[in-house]
Amino acid sequence: MLRRLVVIAFGFVIAAGAGMVFLPIAALFDASTREAGLAVMIDGIFGMMDGDIEANASAALALGLFLWAAGLAVCVAPLGFVALIGEAAGVRAYAWYAGGSGILAAAAPWIARAARGSARAGEMNAAEARFALLFFLAGALTGSIYWLIAVRGAGREARRDHN
Repeated sequence: MLRRLVVIAFGFVIAAGAGMVFLPIAALFDASTREAGLAVMIDGIFGMMDGDIEANASAALALGLFLWAAGLAVCVAPLGFVALIGEAAGVRAYAWYAGGSGILAAAAPWIARAARGSARAGEMNAAEARFALLFFLAGALTGSIYWLIAVRGAGREARRDHN
């Protein structure tokens, strides 16, 4: 049991880390996400250059916290939810981990809007659709890596331990 918990934790950390690395790299390869990301970064950089040092530090901190929160919402939370349910239910299907993580990651912005009670919870424009695809790919990657590390051989290990 302890070995299984270590494998689950290791798989989760590696998969979430891979997603956090993949997300900004993939965003740079898509023209619309690259332009949106660069616009935010340039606004943040020039905003930090204007004003005093304390305001610059708080702007940099706010930008860093936003990027960290976005990574958690897209790479960590969906995988955690899918892995928790999958492990509790004994699901070993690749489609559950990759597909479930991908779908939840893609839906993360709309889940957040609905949680805040936003009127735009059901709306999507073309740029948001591109981000949703990028988030789906990041979620599917994290689910795939988790499945490869923590789930794929778990059924064989359990049978071997009982014999």
